[in-house]
Amino acid sequence: MASDALLGKLILALTLSVFAYYFFWVGVLPFMVIDSSDASWIHSLFPDRKFAFLVPAVFGVCFIGGLSVFTLYHLRRAKQN
Repeated sequence: MASDALLGKLILALTLSVFAYYFFWVGVLPFMVIDSSDASWIHSLFPDRKFAFLVPAVFGVCFIGGLSVFTLYHLRRAKQN
């Protein structure tokens, strides 16, 4: 069984890698001008640019919605007592 420290390091490494991928996708890739066909392999590693803003928006709406449902559930339960 993994210790808490090992699990924390794994979660941190996963989070940093996702952040680096997203930062490169949104912050660096749009400014890369590629003239040769040999360098286009970099663009093939990433989805279309419209998803760079759609995915975080969907996650944000789900997070805010889930937080609202969680809060309203606990408020309703506290009001009944």
